[in-house]
Amino acid sequence: MSKISASLMCSNPYTLQSDIQTLENTKIDYLHMDIMDGHFVPNLGFSIDFIQSIRKCTSLPFDFHLMVENPLKIIPRLSLQKGDIVSIHFEASYYLEDIIALIKSYECELFIALNPQTPVCILENLHHHIDGVNFLTINPGFSGQKILPMAIKKFLYLKSYLSKNNLEHIFIEVDGNMSFENAKKFKEIGADIFVAGTSSIFPNKKLSKKQIQNFQSLLKAKK
Repeated sequence: MSKISASLMCSNPYTLQSDIQTLENTKIDYLHMDIMDGHFVPNLGFSIDFIQSIRKCTSLPFDFHLMVENPLKIIPRLSLQKGDIVSIHFEASYYLEDIIALIKSYECELFIALNPQTPVCILENLHHHIDGVNFLTINPGFSGQKILPMAIKKFLYLKSYLSKNNLEHIFIEVDGNMSFENAKKFKEIGADIFVAGTSSIFPNKKLSKKQIQNFQSLLKAKK
């Protein structure tokens, strides 16, 4: 079943509390949190205090995308709970075994984020540890970008790689410019989780209940 992860980076801070209530009422699957340190990517994301405040006002699981140079310093401060997703970048994971063990100790789902430039072959020594892949269709760090032309071709290669290695149990999350049109394309070729932001449920940084329902209907429709 396709799932939706609502990107809070695309929300309006002034209406965030009511937006989260709407996301709960419409049964969104995850709240997507972009964590950036200004070094791994040239942007800043949610602060630790902000994340902890959000945790207090919702029971929805979190979907963390860690775009940071040292995940080991950040992970213990995220108030992780069982069922959360934590995506880490291969390029930032100098102590990969320690990071994997730490995330698993919280009973979270571990995803590896694939940058557009990151080859699929990096999964070769990781697939027995991970639960999913966060497949980036844009360069990480900023919302509102257009999907990269090579994204579909690379996604199909990833699906083929997983199939050839009997790894169909590994989930694929697609992150970046998931408009209705793009989400339909990726659903048809096998994506599992869709990060929804400004091009779908948060038009002009304003959460739309109607757009949420339309997006859910799109993902529920048969191929």
